[in-house]
Amino acid sequence: MKKAFTAITVFVMATLFAFTAVGCGGEERRGGAITRVEFDVQFDLPVSYTAELSVIAPDREYESKILQAAIEGFNEKYPNITITKRPLVIKDYNEIMMRQFKAGRLADIIWTDSSKYYFLVSNGIALNLDPFYEQADKARVFDYENDFSADFRNMAKYGELTFAMPRSADSVVTFYNKEILAAAGVDLNPATTKVKNGWTWDDFLEVCEKVRVYYDSPAQKHTNYYPIDANLNWESVAYPIIKSLGGSVLDENGAFALSEEANAKVSALVKNLTDKRYVPVNNDSASNFETGTGAMLFQSTSIDQYQETQGTRNKFDVVSFPLINGENSAIGYGFAGYSLNKMLLEDQQKLNAACAFMAYLMSREGQQKLAKDGGLALPSIRTDLSINEQDAEWHKTYGDSFNVEAYTFGSQYKTELGFLGNVAPEFSADVIDALNSYVGKYAKEREAAEAYKMFGDKIKEVFASVVV
Repeated sequence: MKKAFTAITVFVMATLFAFTAVGCGGEERRGGAITRVEFDVQFDLPVSYTAELSVIAPDREYESKILQAAIEGFNEKYPNITITKRPLVIKDYNEIMMRQFKAGRLADIIWTDSSKYYFLVSNGIALNLDPFYEQADKARVFDYENDFSADFRNMAKYGELTFAMPRSADSVVTFYNKEILAAAGVDLNPATTKVKNGWTWDDFLEVCEKVRVYYDSPAQKHTNYYPIDANLNWESVAYPIIKSLGGSVLDENGAFALSEEANAKVSALVKNLTDKRYVPVNNDSASNFETGTGAMLFQSTSIDQYQETQGTRNKFDVVSFPLINGENSAIGYGFAGYSLNKMLLEDQQKLNAACAFMAYLMSREGQQKLAKDGGLALPSIRTDLSINEQDAEWHKTYGDSFNVEAYTFGSQYKTELGFLGNVAPEFSADVIDALNSYVGKYAKEREAAEAYKMFGDKIKEVFASVVV
């Protein structure tokens, strides 16, 4: 919780911001805003170029495999650039980033994702990448406008500035256990099923009801199992629900913007899920998609995550996130990728090497390497590796067995947390927490009016630190 500053504190902070010059790493702040800083990159590096880099990434086998493939592929091109992997405990992300950055020990290249990169931006850790993109485009390292998808170009931004390089476009899809749905009497015949890309929220609710009846049947007696691991307390699900129903979180001035009308619709949707026992009110579910006991899951991870899990191997498929409100529907999407430590500006040799690594990750060769040897089975950021490209490695492994088009369905519905661009990034994590609490807790446990008040109060509390 942020506590309100005193008037003296606000005055001092405002004065400091107003007179801050270019600080450590060259990033300038004026009035709390983060502005662009220029730097030069040498792209025509010789094969013999020498440098030592470090990358910090989650200490999970999935991430380690992807990063190892990237390093191996990059070293085939630049064998004298040594890249060291540093493990990261993901639950301690913010603490580790801040502690190591202040001590000057943070890695040169930083793993991040759709929500965590706001922390990097707000604390002046991540380097603005726009000069890198522009210079690489001018040097014909790539054609920025034509080589990369619109999803890629629109991600990893704060306002108009870009602070991370997405390695893939992650879209929220619906994982479903084929065995459970079939046992529950759900039609999965490809010619007649409603469980297909573009299915509606009503279609989804019909499936939930069949599974509910199945779990409650005398043969099963699984009354504490629930049809969907909905992840309502995750912004990639919570915000698309709000947006689909005509709601907003913050307006262009950064003020609380959810209308009472939209709140009523959100509350009704969530209450319907709990009243019909499709999702639990509290954390009392004994079922879980990963163990093979849960029927469905809203998630954006790749197919191999569950194909390599004992409880779900060869038992599941994916379909698009259900459309809640026709043409006004929203589907959450985001990214996982890498940022550059702004301290690289103090070492041109390292900066050149780090930018070369980023350019490799964006190349066709790099994207293919991440997919083939790293197991990254999510849509590529490149237009020449789309779902229609037969040689695109990201869907070659699973394309014949799984509905991989679920990840690319409905680009017109894809939505990020764009409203966060209306506030200083240091507030982003708390705004996301308020959003997740609203859909994932308040709307489940409280009546509509009370949930609305609690959400509004929590948003106001976020900004209490700047109220005199």
